[in-house]
Amino acid sequence: MVTLKALVAEQREQYERDGFLVVRELFSPDEIAAVKERLAHYIREGLRMLREGQKPEQDTVTHDGVHIQLEPLVAQGKYIPDDPLHAARKVWNLFGHDEVLTRFVSNPKLLDIVEDLLGTSAIWFFADKAMLKPPKIGVEKPWHQDLPYFPFEPKDEPHIHVAAWIALDEATLENGCMQYIPGSHKLGNITTAHVDTYGLGHLAADMSKVDTNKAVVVEAQPGDVAFHDGLTLHYSAPNTSDKPRWALVLDFINAERARYVGKGEPKFPRLR
Repeated sequence: MVTLKALVAEQREQYERDGFLVVRELFSPDEIAAVKERLAHYIREGLRMLREGQKPEQDTVTHDGVHIQLEPLVAQGKYIPDDPLHAARKVWNLFGHDEVLTRFVSNPKLLDIVEDLLGTSAIWFFADKAMLKPPKIGVEKPWHQDLPYFPFEPKDEPHIHVAAWIALDEATLENGCMQYIPGSHKLGNITTAHVDTYGLGHLAADMSKVDTNKAVVVEAQPGDVAFHDGLTLHYSAPNTSDKPRWALVLDFINAERARYVGKGEPKFPRLR
């Protein structure tokens, strides 16, 4: 029997059954504010680089190793937001480049839960990405599984990867909160094709045998965290509201069970 560090048995059982678990108020308002301040810094720097003539690659510019991707409508010159912080879709590669975010990822209260969910203390940190849905123009993220995107095998088993989706703003149905299909991690890898959505690459899941009416809507407050398995189907709707929806997503890998199949030597850190 696995000895749990942070969760109770009922929470672990729920995660096993549903493929996701919501932990409320894991991070304090001050911790969330510090993350948002750093993200705002990189967005402003990215926009400054564009004003000074930097040409984006795939709508993306890089500042001090951190990548900033614009919303498609902004990148296409079809929309200029009133607030410059509403111009970005995604900020990533923060770990190891930003001291505040590196400490945040290594927080023991977060890693204890990841350890409980993966069932091992052998944890690799794979990636970080702040997913930003600006008011009115933030696009949807279609139904998908995370693990097929990543250079690890096996790709058809649970407990290889767990994502921590951390609410930085209030997340509602109107501004694009997370939605999950309970138990979908037990379907295995049902990713079938690469499609282009809003000019953004996307791995599509075969939803023909999935009842999306059973989706669970997970609204959240800043500091709440939704953990999900790498095979759990999830989705977020467009932001149709007048409020932003910022979230930080952290990807952790089971270092005992996963095999790295990417190019070159792996550069991700072992956290435990």
